Amino acid sequence: MSVTVTGAPGALEERDFRRVAECVSFTRGTSTADALAAVLGHEPPAAALPHLEFLHAAVLVAASRVPDAVGALAGLGVAAREPVPSVVVRDRLRRRTGQDFDVRIVRGEVEGGPREVELFVVAGGSALSAADREAESHLAFRATSDDDVLVRGLCEVLLDAGLAADGGGHNDHEDMTVLYFRGVAGAARMELKVPGHHPRLLARHVGPPDRPRREMLDLMTGAWRTSAVAVVAELGVADLLADGPRNTADLAERTGTREDNLRRLMAYLAVLGAFHRDGDEWSLTDVGAMLRSDAAGSQRDLARIYGGLFYRSFGALEHTVRTGGSAFSHVYGVQPFEHFAAHPADARLFEGAMAAGTAFLELVPGVLDLPAGGTVVDVAGGDGRLLGLVLTAAPGLRGVLFDRPHVVGAAADVLAGHAERATVVAGDFFHDPVPAGGDVYLLSRILHDWDDERCSVILRNVRAAMAEGATLALVERPIQAGRPAVLPLAFSVHMMVNTVQGRERTTDEFRTLLSANGFTLEDVRELPLDMAVLVARATV
Repeated sequence: MSVTVTGAPGALEERDFRRVAECVSFTRGTSTADALAAVLGHEPPAAALPHLEFLHAAVLVAASRVPDAVGALAGLGVAAREPVPSVVVRDRLRRRTGQDFDVRIVRGEVEGGPREVELFVVAGGSALSAADREAESHLAFRATSDDDVLVRGLCEVLLDAGLAADGGGHNDHEDMTVLYFRGVAGAARMELKVPGHHPRLLARHVGPPDRPRREMLDLMTGAWRTSAVAVVAELGVADLLADGPRNTADLAERTGTREDNLRRLMAYLAVLGAFHRDGDEWSLTDVGAMLRSDAAGSQRDLARIYGGLFYRSFGALEHTVRTGGSAFSHVYGVQPFEHFAAHPADARLFEGAMAAGTAFLELVPGVLDLPAGGTVVDVAGGDGRLLGLVLTAAPGLRGVLFDRPHVVGAAADVLAGHAERATVVAGDFFHDPVPAGGDVYLLSRILHDWDDERCSVILRNVRAAMAEGATLALVERPIQAGRPAVLPLAFSVHMMVNTVQGRERTTDEFRTLLSANGFTLEDVRELPLDMAVLVARATV
């Protein structure tokens, strides 16, 4: 909620008065569609809008006395009703802060009605942090039907749109079933009121009583899943099932394993969705098929390295968190690429694993604004696959691949089909001039390997080769504001553990880094698996 406010805060702190004024203004002038968009952080799904009505906005404020908040509302044209205690908010604050507060709910109809504002007033709570105050903000909606099937469908639409279930209950006084959702932008939470008592709907939304313990167990046993997948990948079970179902005895004989132990492992993975079980026969699901060595985008080597080499380095995560040092180097005694140079088998596995993560590259040319002619320069372009895809998509372009001398040999082979339009140049982007004169420059999964200082060296060297107005396209996995996807955050920890200086960055961090080195970030274009192309322009 962002509006211009005027008026005097009276006895409320300035920041709280501003929040109350914004709440009133938002409630008065916002449609149901715009209110839902504020929760979601994007355009609301059309399927939800006919079944929702925006009711009120709520914020938490601190005041010396509850009448101070009532007076602030009156000055904003809201006639408040008699304050009532809020046990629920009081208990949530106690859990978060360890302190007991007197919390009162002050409700009032906004001038012109019928919408309301709702204030949670914490007497003597001026020490509450901004995060504690925002945690209780919400926008409330009423379901326009009390039909269980329709409301369940509405909830599914909201969850698919990016919300997360966040508790609920039945309000006996109002005879309303109340379902809470967490939003990712705007209001901290969404409240959905459904007329009547709907125990099944509530149970489905809130989950079983042991849900927190079950979810924590799922978190703690993630290592078991990693190891289980890695073992069947190492054994080649998916390849054995490529032609159809096999029973446990056959699989055990072919993999040299104990039948009973393999059956138990397969049963676990079947529950997780990797295999389908029919009695004592096993077959592949779409998920399990990704472990076939001949599958397009096969993740077999990725499973083997995550459950092997990187599994051991993740065991030293505490070392990294405490010291800032690389867990990989702590476990193996050398930096990753030194290890791979000394262990060819691990190097081949690493290369296979990295290849598994490049299927999305086929989509990159389609999201770039490629010119009809000119030159594209792939900086640290590796084996040349991305540049080859770009040249295939744009037959009028010429291409230059720039990478270290020991890499460009493989790139020359990959780009042989574009020999008349592709040039391979050996060099190091830290020390050697980047090929000049390109219209589009590519940096694919490079910056996440380095800290800001080293990234700035790379970007300055690239910028020195570019004319003003030329395009820089970064292929990265950004942590996008208001969209806390798991993969970018997980890979940020992975980079912390298994590199010396690597990290995933937020979009704002990329914007700042680019701006400091001669670029303006213009767009972020999404790719599968939370990858994206960040399009920047060379500026003065």
